[in-house]
Amino acid sequence: RMTYAELNARANRLAHRLRSLGIGPDSLVGMFGERSLELMVGLVAILKAGGACVPLDIAYPKERLAFMLEDSRVPVVLTQRHLLDSLPPHAAETILLDESDDAHGPRSDENPSSGVTADNLLFVLYTSGSTGRPKGVAMPHRSLTNLITWHLRELDAPGPARTLQYTAISFDVSFQEIFTTLCGGGALVLIEDDVRKDAAALLRCMAEYGVERIFMPFIALQHMAEAAEAGAAVPSKLKDIVAGGEQLQVTPAVVALIRRLDSCRLHNHYGPTETHVVTNYSMEGQPGDWPTLPPVGRPVSNAQIFILDPRGRAVPAGVPGELYIGGDALSRAYANQPELTAERYVPHPLVSEPGERLYRTGDLARYLHDGNLEFLGRADHQVKIRGVRIELGEIETVLQQHEGVRDGVVVAREDGRGGRRLVAYVVPSGRQECTGPSLRRFLSEKLTEHMIPSAFVMLDALPLTPSGKVNRRALPAPDFSRVERAHAFVAPRTAAEEVVAEIWKQVLGVERVGATDNFFELGGHSLLGTQLISKLARAFRTELPLRQLFRSPTVEGLVGELAQVWGGREVVEEIAATYLEVERLTAAEIAETLQGQNEGASA
Repeated sequence: RMTYAELNARANRLAHRLRSLGIGPDSLVGMFGERSLELMVGLVAILKAGGACVPLDIAYPKERLAFMLEDSRVPVVLTQRHLLDSLPPHAAETILLDESDDAHGPRSDENPSSGVTADNLLFVLYTSGSTGRPKGVAMPHRSLTNLITWHLRELDAPGPARTLQYTAISFDVSFQEIFTTLCGGGALVLIEDDVRKDAAALLRCMAEYGVERIFMPFIALQHMAEAAEAGAAVPSKLKDIVAGGEQLQVTPAVVALIRRLDSCRLHNHYGPTETHVVTNYSMEGQPGDWPTLPPVGRPVSNAQIFILDPRGRAVPAGVPGELYIGGDALSRAYANQPELTAERYVPHPLVSEPGERLYRTGDLARYLHDGNLEFLGRADHQVKIRGVRIELGEIETVLQQHEGVRDGVVVAREDGRGGRRLVAYVVPSGRQECTGPSLRRFLSEKLTEHMIPSAFVMLDALPLTPSGKVNRRALPAPDFSRVERAHAFVAPRTAAEEVVAEIWKQVLGVERVGATDNFFELGGHSLLGTQLISKLARAFRTELPLRQLFRSPTVEGLVGELAQVWGGREVVEEIAATYLEVERLTAAEIAETLQGQNEGASA
């Protein structure tokens, strides 16, 4: 726990140290740390010193971190002692957030004077880039100040909210959840990453700490709603759910969750990293009457939204066009990429004032007749997977660096289970081993988890259009139920392994699962992991923390984890045998059993 006074004093001391190192307006400071009180102190201190934060996600591969450090040329990096070895070599001064405030001499508790204006930088946030090179969005204070002012006025009635700090600071939503809370006088509840990835544990944490507001992408909301349906605790004080990052879907599970929460509001936000949030739609009426795909709403204060045709002319309501954004929401540029900046930040086609620009989103949308905005998808090859925006071109560029790949493209395909998965289509070069497992290992050293394809399809040649371009529509649909393994298939050998393997098949949608198969190599990820944990809890009558799936991601490994909980392998096997026996009963046998029990029961 930390009070505002403690946060202010500690941030001031660190800010004075940063000032002594030359940090001021538009200076960049790297932030490489786990979610913690120290991380919050460091973030506030950077801004108090006048600097701009460059988030360096601890989950990123070293090669990606090295590029970000080199491209941003940060003179200072804030980190924690136990993470020092995870940083790639760099020339920046390193400050440890978990050392004593006065380790390098006493510092003042007084508020520093930074001289920052609304046009100075707030952060440079790196996102996926179509050229294979991550691009740094340079955001000034004006955009977030405008968003916070609107948010506190429109969404924070009747007062400050206790907010869950859910989002990693490498995503722009984190700045909204952190600073709408701190600027509004609310309490920020920090959670460990293991809890963040575990829907049931997340609900328990929110209930325990009285969380009133959360920000999260739809897929995380869906898994949380499913966990609540499965019997997890429901946070009774939750009043606001803010969904963003991907298309919100009002599923039966989401409706059921909202109905269980007393007077909880659901808000749908839209906005790319280059502009932060620019529209809001707050759901009204009975949850059962809400549209399955809600609109993204109307612009927030001082944000400008235009739907234009290919010639830059405004289109009428109901007609699709490309979405352009202007006003106070606009970021400054892409750091160190003037050509890309000129391509995406274009002169305002509808006003005559010099210097006025719009951000060309590449999103398709249309105005509905009630004035709300409807999102229609992407106009290019940029996609969102589990709420994270991904440039397919970046994955393709890295994929083609593999010696065994002659040609390769990546697309996002529906998996038939209500989700989307990345699929890589590869033409082997013959110079090196080129298999799904070998390519997955190669990509995992250079890209984040969300950017690793779930399936790899080997082709003799890529299909082409008459003009010689890759015909993406002609690429064959992969069979997600069949998986290429890096090892020989080992069939489940015990009742417990059989039950776990069967649950994996249900969650992953694959044809067969072996005892030594790896959950993540079969296309699993942390959000699917929450479904798996929920189903395992029903089968084995105990709930494993999600972190144990990461620790033991094979079928035989998970059986071992269950055995530790139950105090022995024999108990787990007995539970599994009983489960299998019940699963194999026919409806007639179940009815006969229940009838016999009723006849033998006392009044």
